[in-house]
Amino acid sequence: MHRLFIALAWVLSTGVFADEARPVYVEVEENNANQFLLKWKVPPVMPAGQEPQISLQHPDCILLNGADAAGLIGRRLYQCDIQNPEAAFSIELDYPRSNPALTSLMVFKPFQAEPIQVFSGPEKTIVSIPVATSASTVAKQYTIAGIEHILIGTDHLLFVLCLMIIAGSFKRLLLTVTGFTLAHSITLSLATMDIFRLPTELVELLIALSIVLLAVEIIKHQRQEPGSEDSFTWRYPVSASSAFGLLHGFGFAVVLQELGLPASMKVHALLFFNIGVELGQLLFIAAVLILVAVALRYITVLSKHRLILAQAVVYGVGITSSYWLFERMGALF
Repeated sequence: MHRLFIALAWVLSTGVFADEARPVYVEVEENNANQFLLKWKVPPVMPAGQEPQISLQHPDCILLNGADAAGLIGRRLYQCDIQNPEAAFSIELDYPRSNPALTSLMVFKPFQAEPIQVFSGPEKTIVSIPVATSASTVAKQYTIAGIEHILIGTDHLLFVLCLMIIAGSFKRLLLTVTGFTLAHSITLSLATMDIFRLPTELVELLIALSIVLLAVEIIKHQRQEPGSEDSFTWRYPVSASSAFGLLHGFGFAVVLQELGLPASMKVHALLFFNIGVELGQLLFIAAVLILVAVALRYITVLSKHRLILAQAVVYGVGITSSYWLFERMGALF
C-alpha cells in the first residue's frame, strides 16, 4: 500500500514551485488629526499590471493623496471627519482580472485603541473592519489561517506524505505524526514569541533538504539496498519525524510572523493557529487514506502498474524537492 501513497505524491509534485503563503497585507493607521494612512504590500507572485487597487471605504472619508497609487507596495492618505460613528470602515481590493488565491490580512490601528486584525479568504474583495475583536473571533481567524497554510503548503504536504510512506502501519503512522506535531509545536512557539529564531531563507532551504533526505530513504527501501531496512529513519520513524518537526516548526512560524499576533491575545492566537495546522494536516492524511482505499478497490490499472508508477513518482518527489533545495540555496547565498 505504501507504493500507492508515493503515487499520490506525483500529483502534488507536478508543480515545482513551493507555496506562496504570504497574504496581501493591508494596514490602516489613524493619527490625531482624523487622518487614516492606508498602506499595503502585495506578495511578488502577482504578475506586473495585475496588482489590486486597494482603497479605504467609509461615507465620511475623502482621499487626500495617492489617487493613482498602485503596485506591490503603496499608500493612500484619507481625511475622515466622522459624522456617523455607526458606519463601518471597509477595505476594497479591486483586482483587474482575478485574485490568484491570495488571502488578505487587514490590520486596523485606531489612534487610542488596540489594533484589530482581520483575515479574509481569496473570495472576499470587500472586507469590513469591526470596531472590536473578541477571543472567539481570534480563535476562528487563526484556526482558519493554520488550516489554509498547511493545505496550500506543497513542501509541508510532501514531507507529511513521505512520513506516511515510511511509517507503514497505522499505529506507527499515529506515533510518527504525533512526534512531528509535538516537535513543530515547540519551535513554532519559540520562534513566534521571539525566544529563538532562525533566518527564513535557511529554514526554507533545510525544509527542502528534509524532503530530499526522506525521498532518498524511500528510494533505497524500494530498491532493497543493503542496510535500507536498518537505517535510522526506517527503524525509528518517530524520532526522525520529531527531529525534522523541530525544523518545520520554524517554517510555520515564518507564516505566523507574516500574519502577526494580536497584542492582547498572543498566546490565544498562537494556540489556535497551531490547532489549525494540525487540523489541516489531519484532513490531508484522511484524504490520502480515503483516496488510497478507493484507488485500490476500483482502479485496476493502478494496482497492475503500481511498482513502475511508484518508482517514477518517488523520483518525481526527489527531483521536485531537489529543485527547491537549489533554488533556496541560491536565495540564501
